[in-house]
Amino acid sequence: MKKVIPLILACISALTVSSIAQPLQIQLIRQATVKITMHQQHLLIDPVLADEGTEPPIFFSNERKNPTIGLPFHRDSVLKNVDAILLTHYHPDHFDMAAEKYVPKDMLIFCQPGDDAKLKEKGFTHTQVIDSTMTWQGISFHRYLSSHYPSANGEPPFGISSSWYLQSGTDAVFITGDAILDDRLKTSLAATRPPIVIANTGECHFTRENPVLAPGITMTLTTGELKAITQLLPATTVVAVHMDAINHCSLTKAELRQYVAKEKLQKRIRVPNEGEVLRGIPGNK
Repeated sequence: MKKVIPLILACISALTVSSIAQPLQIQLIRQATVKITMHQQHLLIDPVLADEGTEPPIFFSNERKNPTIGLPFHRDSVLKNVDAILLTHYHPDHFDMAAEKYVPKDMLIFCQPGDDAKLKEKGFTHTQVIDSTMTWQGISFHRYLSSHYPSANGEPPFGISSSWYLQSGTDAVFITGDAILDDRLKTSLAATRPPIVIANTGECHFTRENPVLAPGITMTLTTGELKAITQLLPATTVVAVHMDAINHCSLTKAELRQYVAKEKLQKRIRVPNEGEVLRGIPGNK
C-alpha cells in the first residue's frame, strides 16, 4: 500500500500537469509561418525557412529577393519539436525552397488535394490529404475552399486555395490561408464562428502588367476586410500575419497597427511581431 499511494499521487500529478502544461498558443515565426500548440501537439503552418534575400522575388512586382526579412531565430528552432505541418497551399511564399530542403522528408504534412503530388515529387513520404474533414491526435481538421482573388476557379498558375478550421474541445482556430473576403470565406466563417482567426493579410498584389492577374487586384485580405471580419464575428479575435516578408505584399505591420488604432480595433485585431507568442487570447481558455 505504501508503494501504491505515491504511484497514485504521481499519476494524478502527471494528469494535472498534462492538462495545464500546454494551453492553446500561437507563435508567429515569419510571413504566414505560424506554430500552433493545441491538445499537446505542435503544428507548424506554412514553413518558409530561407535566409533573408536568398530566394527569387515573386513575379510581376519588384526585384526584391525573398524573404525580405530574416527569421527571428535559427530554422532548427522553428522545426524543433514539430509534430506535423499544415500546408495551406503549395506556393513559394508558404513552402519555399529552403523548406523543401530542411523539413525532414518523413515529416507528417497535411495538405489540400493536389499538393500531395508536388510534395512527393520533392521526396516527402508522409503526406495526408484532407479533402473535407479528418481527426488527428484529438484535433479535428476542416478544409474550406477559398478564393485567392476575385472569381478564382482553381486553375493554374494559382491553383486551388483553402482555409482551415482546427478544433480540440473548447480550443479552435480558423486559418484563412491566402483568401479574399468573398462569399466563400464569409460562409465558412459564419459556419464555424471561430474564437480566433489567423488572417493572411499584407494586401499582396502585382504591380506590373502580366498575363496572370491585373495589377492592383489583391490576393490576400485588406485592412477593410479584416475590419469586416470583426463585424461579421463580434466575439472573434483576429491575428494578422503575412506581412513584411515577401516582395509583393504592400501592407506592413506598422501600417496595419496605425489602421487598427484609428478604427479602435486594438481589442479585436492583434498584430504580432516575428517570434512573438500569443496565449490566453479572448475566446479561448
